[in-house]
Amino acid sequence: MKFKPTYQHSDVEIRKDEVVYDGFFKMNKRELRHRKFNGEWSEFMTREMMVRSDAICVLLFDPKLDKLLMIEQFRPCLPEHESPWLLEVVAGMVEKGESDEDVARRESLEEAGVEVQRLEYMFRFVPSPGGLVEHLRMYAGEIDASQVNLDKTQGLDEEHEDIKLHLFDSDDVLPLLEQEIVNASAIMALQWFALNRDKLKQKWLDGN
Repeated sequence: MKFKPTYQHSDVEIRKDEVVYDGFFKMNKRELRHRKFNGEWSEFMTREMMVRSDAICVLLFDPKLDKLLMIEQFRPCLPEHESPWLLEVVAGMVEKGESDEDVARRESLEEAGVEVQRLEYMFRFVPSPGGLVEHLRMYAGEIDASQVNLDKTQGLDEEHEDIKLHLFDSDDVLPLLEQEIVNASAIMALQWFALNRDKLKQKWLDGN
């Protein structure tokens, strides 16, 4: 069964669109209305939305050693009762002229110090479509975990990155979903991995 949305972009009328902030993020303010399910038009409404480039996320996996490599880094937007150091997958924004593969390989080297061999597409998602314009595309990346240097921090100084590496047996990392992992892309990547691990492992070990 395939879902088809009731309406498309032609059923949205944008009366005004302005950039109200342009910094690390961009903030747009739009006046718009849309077609309602009864066929009528809604009233015009004002909506603010943060605009970012699309991003690529990579879950790093060694099928021979059956290990997952994840990263830990500081994030400023956590509430005070939670630690702002999160366990995550490698991720980075797509820059002009870059392919998904370019980003996946660049970020894996910058954030985890590893070279990706093969990539397996997982899925794409929109993290917060009510207020954020961004698509995230998820991949699994094949690595050689024996080459990982856990004693070296990773990341680019000019991007204020300070990244610690964590190498897990794949059986051990999945239970972390119950409490330690709160990052959305990491949760979804690991859930996909739990469902597809055996198939992915066999595919990569067979050289496909």
